[in-house]
Amino acid sequence: MRKHTEQLSEWRQGVSGWLYRHSWQLAAALALAVLLTGAYALWPRQPPPVVSPAAISADDVEAAQQRTVIVYVSGAVRYPGLYTLASTLRVSDAIVAAGGLLDTADPNCLPNLAAHVKDAGQIAVPLIGHCAKGKVAKLDINTATREQLLKIPAIDAALVDAIIAYRQDFGGFLALTELKSAMGLDTNTYKELAKSLTVN
Repeated sequence: MRKHTEQLSEWRQGVSGWLYRHSWQLAAALALAVLLTGAYALWPRQPPPVVSPAAISADDVEAAQQRTVIVYVSGAVRYPGLYTLASTLRVSDAIVAAGGLLDTADPNCLPNLAAHVKDAGQIAVPLIGHCAKGKVAKLDINTATREQLLKIPAIDAALVDAIIAYRQDFGGFLALTELKSAMGLDTNTYKELAKSLTVN
């Protein structure tokens, strides 16, 4: 037992001596380890890549623009003006967007209500007697309202009132020529009214 204690003591003295002789080397190794650790912690790293949003192609922009159109609705509608509509809508939808037709709209000279709306297009709803397409737009003299009759060229309020009174007294016109034979209109005035009036 004593021999074992002596051996352990000698081993401890040997280790202590070795540490003492190599203390500067150990200190240098420790300092190097500290420097490496600090350098690793402070070393600049590449930032994570920035993911940019996907670029919108010109085709996508064009497709988005084609989904809507701008049209100009004019004439005998309640609210004439510019309207942005879906490209799938029709002329009838554009007229509804503009408030609908007025009583003075020419029913015989409306644009094609079933046509699709087109960008930068104009939808013109003509007044009675002002057909933009060159059609002969005629109004039934027996069913036309006073406001509709007043929109007809070559007619005044007194004549409109006389026509309405004639309809009430005689149950309507059997023929347009009664304007001459029964009401005494001159030939020139009759010819002008015959361009816009008819008896259905």
